[in-house]
Amino acid sequence: MISYLSGQILHHTKDGAVIVVSGVGYEVIGLWLGRLALGTQITLYTYNYIENESIPRLIGCQSKEARDLLIELISVNGVGPKMAGRILDAASPQSIKSAITTGDLDFLTHIKGLGKKTAQKIILDLGKTLVEAVSSANSYIYDALSALSFDKREIDKVLESTDLTGLSESQALSVVLKKLGKK
Repeated sequence: MISYLSGQILHHTKDGAVIVVSGVGYEVIGLWLGRLALGTQITLYTYNYIENESIPRLIGCQSKEARDLLIELISVNGVGPKMAGRILDAASPQSIKSAITTGDLDFLTHIKGLGKKTAQKIILDLGKTLVEAVSSANSYIYDALSALSFDKREIDKVLESTDLTGLSESQALSVVLKKLGKK
């Protein structure tokens, strides 16, 4: 399984681009790739799937978080790899997760090709899972800030709008505390 590529954009395709890695060209699906200039050096995470039972395909994601969300989206009945890729092309993973966890049907239905019923399935199937994942990953922040009398809703708002990727627990807590202090 190919899960990561680092190379140069050779040319654009209808659905993405061909990425050259050590002399081998990989056709990668991702509309966002078409917005990058030819020759651009790029690193991306990929998801492999088989289309029509015989054609191998790669979907390119800008980060590991985006690829993980793509895999979550594909687990929803009625959402295939191409639709999940289209959803990720529409907004950042944080915005998509926020829309799912808050039940923002308007946000999801504005994505080309995503109907109301499928958007509702996504919210029902992933909403609780994503909320629990965020809560457990940030439980130390909730515990510390609750002890300082901050409201869970205040903490949730700050966490939705803050990228804590790669930060230690103390650094993440410091960032969140600063943002709560500005409110």
